Amino acid sequence: METFFWYFAYGSNLLAERIHHRQKGAEYFCNGKLENFALRFVHNSSRWQGALATVIETPGNDVWGCVWKIPKEYSESLDKQESGYHRLNVTLQTPEGPITCRTYQFSNLQANFTLPSPHYKLVIVEGGKEHNLPAEYIKNLEEIPDNKFQGKVEVDIPILEKLNRQTEL
Repeated sequence: METFFWYFAYGSNLLAERIHHRQKGAEYFCNGKLENFALRFVHNSSRWQGALATVIETPGNDVWGCVWKIPKEYSESLDKQESGYHRLNVTLQTPEGPITCRTYQFSNLQANFTLPSPHYKLVIVEGGKEHNLPAEYIKNLEEIPDNKFQGKVEVDIPILEKLNRQTEL
């Protein structure tokens, strides 16, 4: 019996310091490509002060991200972290061959598309860079418009300290 599960992160959990904030047992395994899905931003999170990432089935599009190996004991914790999302089993293309992973999709499939905060976008972009996602994909992430929010977000991880401090000046 497996003592872990595979998790595909495409949003803020791309960044190691973000996923380890709650899922301390997560181990990076490899990068993966989710074919025929697109990355979209929906809803409005009061915690992040902007839209949240989700994946939407879209033929001809791809979403890149990280495959994390997570001990089963963190399964409920990850479900709680992904509140408002539902589990989705997906098969990724990876350098290690196809891997079936758990990922999460925003539960309201009719949610309006909107813009992420600069804070949320920074965490995703830096996570992509940290794990050497394809340069063209990172460029596309960097070009995603944000909502220009300049306040403080409720997510306390070191990478956000600079943005949060700017609002205190």
